[in-house]
Amino acid sequence: MSFLISKVSFFSKVAGVFFLAWALSLGEVTAQESKPVYKVYVDGLSCPFCTYGIEKKFNEVEGVQTIDIDLKTGATVITMKPGATLDEDTARKTVEAAGFTLRDFERVQKDEQKNPSSKK
Repeated sequence: MSFLISKVSFFSKVAGVFFLAWALSLGEVTAQESKPVYKVYVDGLSCPFCTYGIEKKFNEVEGVQTIDIDLKTGATVITMKPGATLDEDTARKTVEAAGFTLRDFERVQKDEQKNPSSKK
């Protein structure tokens, strides 16, 4: 009987560890959702090399995690690391340093993040 109780106790602990790991992973999802996302519209993009120039400059900005550029519309979606932000002045200076013109800047709402190329 003692053997059976120790096995049940062991499996309870294993189940507890898996539950804890699962619960911690939920926290990671919440952190991902809190990443600020911005849409920067850039005038003058005409080729993949242009998009590379914009991407290279934005990667130099502290806190930038990902960049998604739609060459056709000039829409550049910038996802920041949790806790980091991007202001319009920094975006303008970054775009100008790459040799282009900032047409518009906006913070993206969660439901808009799925379509980076929606036209403005």
